[in-house]
Amino acid sequence: MAGEKILCVDDDDAIRKLCTVYLAKRGYRVEAVANGVEALRLVESKGPPDLVVTDVNMPLMNGLELVKRLREDRRTARTPIIVLSAAKQEQDILAGYSHGADDYIGKPIDLAVLAAKIETILRQTRGVAEVVAAPRKLAVVIAFVHGKGGVGATTLAANVAAALAAEGKSVVLLDLNLQFGNAAMFFDLRPRATIVDYARGDITRVTEEDFAQYLADHKSGVRILAAPPSPEEAELVSIAAVQQAIDLARGGRDVVVLDLATKLDEITLASLDVTDIVCVVTAPHLAALRSTSDTLAMLTRIGISEARILVTLVRNTPKGIDDAGVAKFLNRKPDVVVPYAEKADAAADLGVPYVLAEPNDKTTVALRQLAVRLATRKAVPA
Repeated sequence: MAGEKILCVDDDDAIRKLCTVYLAKRGYRVEAVANGVEALRLVESKGPPDLVVTDVNMPLMNGLELVKRLREDRRTARTPIIVLSAAKQEQDILAGYSHGADDYIGKPIDLAVLAAKIETILRQTRGVAEVVAAPRKLAVVIAFVHGKGGVGATTLAANVAAALAAEGKSVVLLDLNLQFGNAAMFFDLRPRATIVDYARGDITRVTEEDFAQYLADHKSGVRILAAPPSPEEAELVSIAAVQQAIDLARGGRDVVVLDLATKLDEITLASLDVTDIVCVVTAPHLAALRSTSDTLAMLTRIGISEARILVTLVRNTPKGIDDAGVAKFLNRKPDVVVPYAEKADAAADLGVPYVLAEPNDKTTVALRQLAVRLATRKAVPA
């Protein structure tokens, strides 16, 4: 099946014309530009292509830089890329792959070989798309976001996951605070594998069954994909790996919980793109409320509708601004208020979710109600 959109990037007019005519005759829709800058402009104006074919040596922006930029954009992080170059030395080929290219063809180009490689890659891409689109159970995705650390977002994510698992739901918690994530600690787990181990492999070939080996199991029933063991290893996790991890976690499960970082980067944006419900976590203190106000404004700017947002106020200290003051500051009432729990810190230090440590406490009741509300809230299209 042809009809896919292919972007050809080459500063040689003759090669652009040859590729355009040859691939168009095979049924593809072809766009051709002369350098990486023009390619990025085209992606911005017309959206991502189904596949990119790019030369290496070009003016303004070379092919390797283009590959790097495409891989850093959540819209094109998983777009297949074939690199063309007259340089056939091993180091040039390895450079293409290290930047994120899927395949490499030396010049002069054999158009039949190029077409065969394109068809092979797109056939694999179609296969993945068909699996994702096939009728099957897909989890509700709930993201926990916060504008300031220390408000209890990870605590909330862990307890909501545990509460839903206690209700018989199949739950996966993905710790996407890649530099400083510690969700596993809230379950007293020391995972043998983390998201780094998953990202180091060929993620395009990982099945849902394979993905399970990277998840740490907790006795509550929650399964966790842990964050990198050290901050510097966060850079080993690509946007494409995160997107694929969320896809794999959703298959056949009830709920996927995402614990996101405070920073608004492409990883966070890519996660929010596929999130059904965004739980914005705040605390009754001025600094937290100010950052929450900024977070809510940001979510609006990137197109997250009000219907997809639920604001949760966590009373993480005995004192703080009252509910009326919080509502006045945010220009909206919190959707949920989780009352202060004196034993919350002790439970966290022991690595026991509060809903399991204190099953009859009023805070646990509030957490369970929040969990049910999030899991049953009707998803709204992005």
